[in-house]
Amino acid sequence: MSNVLEVDESIITNNLLLPENKQQDEDLNSLLKSFESPASVTFKPNPGVCIKAKTDKNEKVFINLCHTKEIPAPEDLTDTEFENMLKEEPPSWSIPMSVGYERFESAKDGTKCPTYDIAINSEYFQKCESKYHFMQFTIWIILSAIEAKYDKVLSADNFVILKNRKVNGTLHEHRVEKRKPKKPKELLQERKPLIQEINSGVKNAAVNQDSYVLLREPKEGQMLKSIGYFRLPNKVVDDKDIKVQVNQERVVVNVDKFHYLVDLFVPFSIKTDKVSAHYDPNLQVLRLDMPVL
Repeated sequence: MSNVLEVDESIITNNLLLPENKQQDEDLNSLLKSFESPASVTFKPNPGVCIKAKTDKNEKVFINLCHTKEIPAPEDLTDTEFENMLKEEPPSWSIPMSVGYERFESAKDGTKCPTYDIAINSEYFQKCESKYHFMQFTIWIILSAIEAKYDKVLSADNFVILKNRKVNGTLHEHRVEKRKPKKPKELLQERKPLIQEINSGVKNAAVNQDSYVLLREPKEGQMLKSIGYFRLPNKVVDDKDIKVQVNQERVVVNVDKFHYLVDLFVPFSIKTDKVSAHYDPNLQVLRLDMPVL
């Protein structure tokens, strides 16, 4: 049975990071530095077109192909260069995009269907609108990106651009790193052609597995407790947004408002009735103290 914890908002930085000894203090300083992320930008993309596709199980999915100036444009190809690129193996051209998290929105018949917001550059989107072969190719690449990220099989020959709907549901915010798109030579060296997803500061996905660390106490000998530090999205200002659930072998930290989720199984048994949670809004760090059985 899981416990839902109330987060103590009165905790201050010194209490959150109170070290047992000098070495632990150094470990925590190093930990906080590891949480530092590259400069990023948050944006809400503009509506573009809504695409209905099917999975290999004949299930409907919706793709909101949206656009923004915050995503860099791909290299501008002429029609001839585009045709030549298709003959390359592997292709040296890539399309920067932000692949949003999976969510479920209602279709016209009321059924809940997987829906994805995919943001590309605004100028490139206009080019896709005026040249269908670019649009078709981009949709194929988007289908591949969703397949790779969400372990789905989508039909590349069974999609339709809806005429009377630009968005299924509501477009959500994206947060991406500020960086220049990689050059074709770099992509060839990495052998990651066609899709160039812009990394997200909060991963723009349901799981944020690189935003936490678990420490054991003491470092040597029999383990008495685990201390977990979770770096939360920097927009969290209210502890009521944070949901923490703990059972003997599982820890879940969830901030629905910002699509943040850490869901992990731990290799020890937790005394769930002894767990405490403290959040420092200045550091955006949640601390869980978890005594073990």
